[in-house]
Amino acid sequence: MSARDVQAVIEASGSVRHGTTVLGGSFTGCTCPKTRCGGVAAGTERGDCPEHRRDPAQLWHWDADCPVPTALTAARSAVWRGLAVFPLPAGGRVPEPGWQQLATLDEDVLPELFDGGRNVGIACRASAVVVLDLDVHHGDGPVHNGAATLRAQLDAHGLTDWPDTFTVATPSGGLHLYFRVSADCTIGSSSGALGPGIDVRGPGRRSGGYLVGPGSLVGGLPYLVEHNVPVAPLPGWIADRLRAEEARRRTGHPQPQRATP
Repeated sequence: MSARDVQAVIEASGSVRHGTTVLGGSFTGCTCPKTRCGGVAAGTERGDCPEHRRDPAQLWHWDADCPVPTALTAARSAVWRGLAVFPLPAGGRVPEPGWQQLATLDEDVLPELFDGGRNVGIACRASAVVVLDLDVHHGDGPVHNGAATLRAQLDAHGLTDWPDTFTVATPSGGLHLYFRVSADCTIGSSSGALGPGIDVRGPGRRSGGYLVGPGSLVGGLPYLVEHNVPVAPLPGWIADRLRAEEARRRTGHPQPQRATP
């Protein structure tokens, strides 16, 4: 592909490059239109996609490669991954009323939803996902490390491999592990069902839970893609454990489900 052809692709894409050329100057505008081929993110450019090759003479990267992408780019990446998005306030993580109705997989409406530097929310029910929020708590009371708790659960089930699924790092040092479920899954949001330090965000029976998505900034700190792979199916042992806990709560002393990031 010639230099002129590459420039034509950039202009047609209506998006942005970040960085500078070796001769000076800066790029302010380009998402590769072929991001959906899976090449750009996490530095895994594909040699058979010219728009995903890095030019060694230029110190730049596609904005989909940027550690903190723009909200619109982040929302598009989430939708391409099959995650329904909705806008959160800029710098915030508490949605405005009616967020469930805004959750969408329609790429055409994203520019209108994510103008003004808004954060990206991920709706669990519309996305058909269950997400494990592995928290790290160092405040008053016992120290909780959700990753250590999950590791212990894996060991207890004789599993040696960490779940190979789409993972987002949170500003607090925690992780969001995304898992795909069926459209009729009713696993809800809860805390502690899998042990201390692990919150669950799920589709629920009504509106479902939500999370702050990658590309968002809270307190000036980013939510970043930690492991850029497809969303894996929810492991059976986790689904069984969560369903058993929900059944216990319904027949015992149920607590309200939370839908927090």
